[in-house]
Amino acid sequence: MSAILPFLRFLVITRRYMALLGVAVIVIFAVAALAAPLLFDWTTATRVNLGDALATPSLDLPLGADEMGRNMIARLVWGARTSLLVAGVSVGAALLAGLLIGGLCGYYDNRASFITMRAMDAIISFPRILLAIMLITILGPGMTSLTLAIAISSVPVFARLFRGPVLSLKSRDFVLASRSLGAGDMRLLFRHVLPNIASLVIVQGSISLAEAVLIASGLSFLGLGPQPPVPEWGAMIAQSRSHLMSTPHVVLAPGIALFLLVLSLNLVGDGLRDFTDPKSTRISPGAAP
Repeated sequence: MSAILPFLRFLVITRRYMALLGVAVIVIFAVAALAAPLLFDWTTATRVNLGDALATPSLDLPLGADEMGRNMIARLVWGARTSLLVAGVSVGAALLAGLLIGGLCGYYDNRASFITMRAMDAIISFPRILLAIMLITILGPGMTSLTLAIAISSVPVFARLFRGPVLSLKSRDFVLASRSLGAGDMRLLFRHVLPNIASLVIVQGSISLAEAVLIASGLSFLGLGPQPPVPEWGAMIAQSRSHLMSTPHVVLAPGIALFLLVLSLNLVGDGLRDFTDPKSTRISPGAAP
């Protein structure tokens, strides 16, 4: 909370209202995802009711029903839970692995780190979607394999990003002073070097969340994500795309939700980048609204 409030204040003072709106949208989706079991039970989101098939929005069904008669708003809420869970776990795992690999390879600039980074280069040379498709084809479709595929395809991005700053920081005066006082390599790396790239970790993490949500939806659109009846926005778009002209709400609802979440994550990522940039945080007194 102590870090969030200054960021929100920065957005208000610098009049970054789109980023503030992005924060609000992310909070709404996150709360809906966490409270999904309380808002709509699993049966409501997955029960087939052909009597309500392709029902238009009404008081009973605010966003209508899909081709199976399932409540669209319930499926959107549970779909947010699926998308955020996959994105959060995959980015979190990739962030930790990439930070460890990039940190160690930057700190120990030897033959082993050279070979490791060349392996990262080889992996990153593949398009992420193609690499994820290959991994899911081997592991089989499902939420676990989707999460793992996104995580593995994201590790080289973080490793390459973090290696450079670590390589630069390890020769700074405060690190050399700590070494002269007897600090070991691991203490220097985890207590002095890595904390100084925390802002970079936060910014890249928020942007990578948007990429992960988009990749997960794209793979689910191709049938490589969670299998029916698990609600997932990309799969919902794929299953309902044939009804786009006759009942567009079944495609527009998950499409707009996906658009808003990805856009909001990118807007917040841009705001975080400016907030952590010392040049951007120098606000003149007359800048307040």
